[in-house]
Amino acid sequence: MITLACYVSGHGFGHAVRVIEVLRALRARAPTVHVAIRTPVPCWFFELGLGGDFAWETASLDVGAVQSDSLNLDPEATLRAYADIIARKRALIGTELTAMATLQPQLIVADIPGLAFDVAAQLGVPAVAMTNFSWDWIYADYVRDWPAYAHVVADLRASYAKATLLLRLPLHGDLTAFPSIRDIPLVARIATLDRDLVRQRLALPRADRLVLLSFGGIGIALSSVPAPPRGVTFVATQSASAVTTPPRGCRFVSNHELAAAGVRYEDLVAACDAVLTKPGYGIVADCLANATPIIYTSRGRFAEYAYLVDGITAHLPHAFLSNEDLYAGRWAAALDAVLAQPRRAPDIATNGAAVAAGILLQMLRA
Repeated sequence: MITLACYVSGHGFGHAVRVIEVLRALRARAPTVHVAIRTPVPCWFFELGLGGDFAWETASLDVGAVQSDSLNLDPEATLRAYADIIARKRALIGTELTAMATLQPQLIVADIPGLAFDVAAQLGVPAVAMTNFSWDWIYADYVRDWPAYAHVVADLRASYAKATLLLRLPLHGDLTAFPSIRDIPLVARIATLDRDLVRQRLALPRADRLVLLSFGGIGIALSSVPAPPRGVTFVATQSASAVTTPPRGCRFVSNHELAAAGVRYEDLVAACDAVLTKPGYGIVADCLANATPIIYTSRGRFAEYAYLVDGITAHLPHAFLSNEDLYAGRWAAALDAVLAQPRRAPDIATNGAAVAAGILLQMLRA
């Protein structure tokens, strides 16, 4: 049996989203490959994207960024948390080696916990990274203000240096910690349902312009969501508790409703006329793949942000909404600006999942 072990960062859902797309493409070509996923991202999220027939166990080999919500992060707490990972490094790797002894993978894929490459090196199996940013690059910015944690960046770079290959995604930052790099197109979720059918299945207004509120797996509490303008409906897949005063004209769609209707998240993105979000790779890639305009807000001190904004402004109708205006419910100007722009197809390749799957399959067969 050929086994592929996947380590996925638990920072939001963006890392899991793109891994799922690659695994879907891989299984379409090689359905007998056994997939074992090790991550803090809950199993149900992978079930939504992959269906069944995979192994899942929780494993936390990195910390991402310590955040109170999608827009507020704590750089010092982040560095302190990863320093704790380093202090427990030997034990964490030992646990993974025990798990790998049962799985016996021929290849390890990671997006992008550094310790996954230490595990692969000790096993003597190849390890492939896939990402548009790495944690050493993100943390290097924080270390400028907290130099006592310089060892955190050094440790991550030493781990990444053990990767056999990096599949580098577009909209990327500095990834020179990896010794071998291959560029691939955008890994993105592409809608398969007609927008009218999506609206019909989810009982969304057929004639209204829909604006999807999307703030990732970490979420955000909005205490002042304005009533939408006439002819506009807000759509959110977060639980209603995330919005303390849900306005008239805001429609909540649960993950259960999506699944029951046979609608995937990317289908909903494509069925909407705009997305209001903080830039993260997953939602930006979804919008690029489905030509959906974006209203974006800032997301705190995170180096990836500028690269994602460059992608948004180069390829999509867009408008900026400050955090202050977001929380105060002053959305009208940004809504008017983005909805007035014609929708256009971005000039960017979105077949990265198929390309990545082909590379992984080639390595597995080798």
